[in-house]
Amino acid sequence: MKLVSFQIKNYKVIDDTGPVKVDELVTALVGKNESGKSSVMKAMWKSRNVADAKFDKLYDYPRDRYSRERKETQEVTLLVFDLTPEEADALVAHLPGSPPQKPTQITYATSYDGEDQVRHEIAFDKDVKTSASAAEILSMIEAIASSATNIDVDGAPALQTALNSAIERIKVDTPLWQPESVKAIEAFSGALTAWLGIDAARQSIAIGEREQLQRLLTEAKQGDPLVAARAWAEQNLPIFIYFDDYGQLETRIHLPLYLQRKDSPDPKIRTQTALFEWSGIDPKEILELGRARQSGETDDEVHRRHEKRRALLDSSSFSLTGDWIEWWSEKRHKMHFDADGEDLVLRVSDQHNEFPVPFEERSHGLQWFFSFYLVFLVESRKAHMGAVLLLDEPGLHLHPTLQARLIALFERICKANQLIYSTHLPFLVDGGHLERVRTVHLYGPEPQKTMISNDVRPTGDRDTLVPLQAAIGYSIAQTLFLGKRSVIVEGITDYWIIKALNDCLSRKDTPPPLHRDTVLIPAGGTSRLMPLASIMMASAGVNEGHLLVLLDSDKEGEQAAKRMNEVFSGESPVLMLGSAIGLTEATIEDLVPRDVYLAAIEHAGYSVSLNTCEKAAATNVKAMERAFERMSQGKFGMAEKAAAALVLINSWGADPSAINDPIKEKAYALFEAINRHFDVLS
Repeated sequence: MKLVSFQIKNYKVIDDTGPVKVDELVTALVGKNESGKSSVMKAMWKSRNVADAKFDKLYDYPRDRYSRERKETQEVTLLVFDLTPEEADALVAHLPGSPPQKPTQITYATSYDGEDQVRHEIAFDKDVKTSASAAEILSMIEAIASSATNIDVDGAPALQTALNSAIERIKVDTPLWQPESVKAIEAFSGALTAWLGIDAARQSIAIGEREQLQRLLTEAKQGDPLVAARAWAEQNLPIFIYFDDYGQLETRIHLPLYLQRKDSPDPKIRTQTALFEWSGIDPKEILELGRARQSGETDDEVHRRHEKRRALLDSSSFSLTGDWIEWWSEKRHKMHFDADGEDLVLRVSDQHNEFPVPFEERSHGLQWFFSFYLVFLVESRKAHMGAVLLLDEPGLHLHPTLQARLIALFERICKANQLIYSTHLPFLVDGGHLERVRTVHLYGPEPQKTMISNDVRPTGDRDTLVPLQAAIGYSIAQTLFLGKRSVIVEGITDYWIIKALNDCLSRKDTPPPLHRDTVLIPAGGTSRLMPLASIMMASAGVNEGHLLVLLDSDKEGEQAAKRMNEVFSGESPVLMLGSAIGLTEATIEDLVPRDVYLAAIEHAGYSVSLNTCEKAAATNVKAMERAFERMSQGKFGMAEKAAAALVLINSWGADPSAINDPIKEKAYALFEAINRHFDVLS
């Protein structure tokens, strides 16, 4: 079962996030500090976990509305899960009847119920219909009463009274098996039986409706028909495992303090409890065995007690194998336990260093991951079916290169467990999977509320996008002088569109359209092309054939090509986009048909239409520039191009079939021209 979307309402700084789609593998919530990322994560965690974390309206409800709304019932989370075909079959086996279509999703809703209670509800697809609706049974009762009135004007008023009572008591939005609905149906059925008994001739009216009414009354008396199905869902839905930096283990655990606070919600206590559960250590017993000499105790008794403690701690030491080796590193680590007075002391050794060293002297990354790993092992073992991992601001204290390494770690973890993490760090944003990013920011008047995007489009708070921009910049810097086939493109939208098309088309083609050694480098505009090209040419050399500059076939591109030819004596490796895709004039946006590009502009939030002149413009950009000017929408510039490009790449990433034949034709022509340039020179 996979989480496909979540919606958080009425929690901390969140009024309503709206439905937010989740990637089937990894989802990154990216936003500034205090934007509400942790609130989103904790709300999901409190909805369904094995750590006994619960919602508390006093502390969790938005304070600006608490006094007015504290006694009411409000939804707090809506979690939607997709069923596999096998899970759908298992669920159908627990339904009272076969639905017209197999269920595909389960919705798990959590609500505040007044001031002090919380309730959970499980709902299935609309096709999972187990009994008649209130509207259908009321229509049936009305039909029976009408038939009676037609043959007995004088005797039917009693039935009409029962009908009016049923209409009043049976609520359309209430299940028929609720006590009030059952009583209303029984009352009408009783009145009908009395009326039928007066005259045998009356037995012939509305026979089908009467039989169906009795059948539904029998079913309603049996109670909720989905009890078994909901019980199956409750047992099989994934749990959430939440971990943040505050739950990290330390070298020493003071046992009296732990025992005093073991039932508290402190994140450190939670991780320490996981350590004790996994190792089998009883902290109370270890503390008792290490007590000072008691009155009347002999030396031998004291020695034996201390020796027993040492034996228990030695035997509780454990090696980290299995997922640890696959997820963290290829080294085998072992956790050792020692005692110092009332403290439990943690030490770690590995296959290269058999001597245990204090836990705090190992890398911060290992300390953090080991702490998370313990919580994961213990809490996932308690869950019947899988777990969704929620990592809140992981890697805060890691070196940037180790932060980047965490992304590779997440890729390994997500093969077994769906993962959602929050961050504001550029090195924890995967530039190769921007479709997994959801931006989180505050909006509106004070007190501002949390908003979450369903993609990486600009959010209205440009600071939120800084980590995304830096992540792309880091990716570029890592490969700037290393690429065997470096292609400089004019701007970031060129980079996005070309990379997205190559990635999406690579899903079916082997090898990918662009040679695997190709590295795309956005220059940030034609004004920056010359310095960047000069540095790279000095590093790689023109004659080695490691560099290509792709320029738009427009006025600025032609001028840049002319300057490069003048500076580099005609040896500049320039490819004009228009010549590659068979157009006299073209920018990167012209890889896309005009109607598709216009739809992307509109989806990005701009209301634009094209007149005849604009439809005939040489390029998509010129068409939009003229339309924006005509419709007084300002200048069509870099921000607007970026917004449209992000709409396109998100669309392609979600559904590669959105790349239609005209787009494919131009994309393949461009990729072939780039490959041919390097092949000729190699």
